[in-house]
Amino acid sequence: MTERKAHRKPEGSTNTIVDVQGVRFGHDPFPVIAGPASVESESQVMLAAEIVADRGASLLRGGTFRSQSSPYAYSGMGRSGLALLKKAGQSVGLPILTEVGEIADAEVAADHADMLEIGPANMQNFELLRVVGRTGKPVLLNRGPSATIDEWLWSAEYLLAEGNDQVVMCERGIRTFEHSTQNTLDISAVPVVKEKSHLPVIVDPSHAAGHRSLVTPLALAAQGVGADGLAVEVHPSPDEALSDQMQQLDGIGFGALMDALGISRMRQAVDIVDREIVRLMARRRGLSLAIGRVKAVRGMPVQIPDREAELLAIIRDEAVLQGLDPSYVERIFKEILAESRAAQWQERQVGPPALP
Repeated sequence: MTERKAHRKPEGSTNTIVDVQGVRFGHDPFPVIAGPASVESESQVMLAAEIVADRGASLLRGGTFRSQSSPYAYSGMGRSGLALLKKAGQSVGLPILTEVGEIADAEVAADHADMLEIGPANMQNFELLRVVGRTGKPVLLNRGPSATIDEWLWSAEYLLAEGNDQVVMCERGIRTFEHSTQNTLDISAVPVVKEKSHLPVIVDPSHAAGHRSLVTPLALAAQGVGADGLAVEVHPSPDEALSDQMQQLDGIGFGALMDALGISRMRQAVDIVDREIVRLMARRRGLSLAIGRVKAVRGMPVQIPDREAELLAIIRDEAVLQGLDPSYVERIFKEILAESRAAQWQERQVGPPALP
């Protein structure tokens, strides 16, 4: 059982980073979840996936087991829709998110999806929360339309109590006397939850607004108030959608939203490459320290000039093959080698870390 509480943020504690196949809520710069309200057909979800991936989305969403307020509304394709959503996500290289509305669907959803969503109507379905928590999958927990912030956080507690702290809170509007929007976006909930809790918080402006014309201004407000990301509905042909026609963006609208947020597909790609460079640097440092321990056992010096010269020659040749300036690449690797030597010297002074 996890010891961290959703509704308690001890002074000096670190915030939780929720990792969905490399997309890190609470760490990465404003990841966006996007896709259709409902998976309706293979062609529809594949086209939607291409639209959101091309414009910089981080996750593909799609309703397959829909929890609707009306029993006569479109309830999704179920398991066949889930298979199509997974195929679409794989085709564009995006993790997928889908809502779970019934306990019986939790296991199959967890087998297909990278992140599971708890809809607002199920925010206090405590047995469903327990079951979804036990899947170990990251969870997007929507706030119910009549829930207080404390009630919302207590619902998150049910997920954490199952040992699953990979929970993202989603503010999507609350019920008030105002009818200009579908719900009233409680923008203050974002800083309040971030102050109270260690969990990341995103905003769903599509469900808050109920009108696509209001999605961008609400999204910008979410970004401005410090939200950790966004969830929006995008459909290739919103006016022909089987559900939520008025609030879904088309490809042009989603592209304009991402431009307004300062997010683009190319920037997302650069971010991914940069993170991979850092991961490789960390891996190299670990290997360098392992070599340093062998040197110490054999009585060898930390710095071996001939080996460093050999390495730099290899690096220069590789830089030429890749079309890079070899002098520029050599300068970078000289810094890397200097850091490696310093780390090896430090370990010789204090000793290697103890085994767990």
